[in-house]
Amino acid sequence: MYRLTGLQDGAQDTREEATMSIHQDLERDGAALIMIVSEAEDLTESVTDLLQTTGYRTVSTADATTAVSISEKYRPNAILLDAGISNMNAAKLCKELKTRFATEDNPVLFLTAPDPTEETITGYYEAGGHDVIPKPISKAILLARLQVVLREQSLREAYRKLATQDPHTGLDNRRQFFLQLSDAITAAKRDHTEIVLALGDLDKLTRINAKYGHDFGDEVILTFARLLKRFVSPDCIVGRITDDAIAVALRNTTEAKALTFCERIGQTFAAVAFDADSDPKHFTASFGLARLDGASSNDDGDDLMNQADIALFEAKRVGHGRICAYWKLDPDALSAIDQDKRHARHSSRETTNRAYVGVEETSEPTDSTPSQQP
Repeated sequence: MYRLTGLQDGAQDTREEATMSIHQDLERDGAALIMIVSEAEDLTESVTDLLQTTGYRTVSTADATTAVSISEKYRPNAILLDAGISNMNAAKLCKELKTRFATEDNPVLFLTAPDPTEETITGYYEAGGHDVIPKPISKAILLARLQVVLREQSLREAYRKLATQDPHTGLDNRRQFFLQLSDAITAAKRDHTEIVLALGDLDKLTRINAKYGHDFGDEVILTFARLLKRFVSPDCIVGRITDDAIAVALRNTTEAKALTFCERIGQTFAAVAFDADSDPKHFTASFGLARLDGASSNDDGDDLMNQADIALFEAKRVGHGRICAYWKLDPDALSAIDQDKRHARHSSRETTNRAYVGVEETSEPTDSTPSQQP
């Protein structure tokens, strides 16, 4: 069990209650969340009191595995890691956090013995640590160094959003979605869990843009994106793949739950009235689903997207507002999809020189003097 502090008047909840309250609080409050990983209760309490008094929120745990889970799911703004934890070497825990896609950017500050050796300090930095703070903890030093790493993290986050987010919807862009999907598939194979990829596509978006204008079409896309983001759990991945297609990777789910999710989204979106006060308009979306069983599948993100592509194509071929699951299709009777209509990436691409600027190599010696053209 871990303790969640600084939330709901400092109340301490069970693990399940804490998970719910921390998620709700993250949605409400913009204050930085600091995770404390330490087996020493006196250290945890003193640091927690200091941070809460300064305006930070805190979550603490004495278990290394739980620390990884919290970091992956809620991405604290900084981690204070006690070098004296016994259930996992502190440097090893830091390396584990840095190898995971969801936690690689979390700043880690080591809380060390009073006089750490140079070799120890070097080891912590090589493990990915951002700073080393010796005990006993000085209030001024802790707060000052914490402010520095939070300021740096804020700048990195701003640049990350520019590189990874779709500017219109705020969802992950195509590249970021595939990176996170790959990480999720790796975790599913490691934990023997399931992933269902749902590829949602707005029906007749081209006609909507032509008839009502692109600004109106953008509003329809944004509404669809917000619905998807709102209905998924925090550990799911949502990304805009093309103009009218949004993909959702549902983690730790089942085929039945994924189908129910798409039905719920489709019905809710179809019930939304655009221009409700003047001329109400309703639109639909279709879904293609593909499933990966982490215990037995060797598929990667491209394979999963390709299957969802085929299922979506079948759904749209039947009509609008339809849902089609790849695992229900006859593999010997699948429709061929034109390459320009696919959402999956090509696993192998031909090399071109379109982005190359340079001098072609030649096997013959060349004179340094330019040749004179008549």
